Amino acid sequence: MPTYAISFTGNINNDSLQVGDYAYALNFVTFTQTGGFNQTVQSPILLGIVTGITINSININDDTVGDASGLGPNDFIAFAKDSKVNLSGLVGYYAEAKFKNNSQQKAEMYSVGSEITPSSK
Repeated sequence: MPTYAISFTGNINNDSLQVGDYAYALNFVTFTQTGGFNQTVQSPILLGIVTGITINSININDDTVGDASGLGPNDFIAFAKDSKVNLSGLVGYYAEAKFKNNSQQKAEMYSVGSEITPSSK
């Protein structure tokens, strides 16, 4: 399985990025002016599946689809989870939550919500 690495000048500060995620690239060279906002006109390019993560780089499986040879220093790298695996929220019969106010000021909580889905039926 051939892989290639994409290195970043800073650290990757995203705990959600995991091995198995899909990596995409957006080229921000081409812009259009629409209503006062810059918008890219290029669709995201699938680079491949993330196979490894370090503090400032990601490894991508070259067998998937993409090609990182045209990436530049101003391009944006994004990732997405596999929708086959990440279809719903938490699964199981037990949950515990702890809410803590670490401020010196009084605080009130007005609402807490959750999504509950029976997973064994």
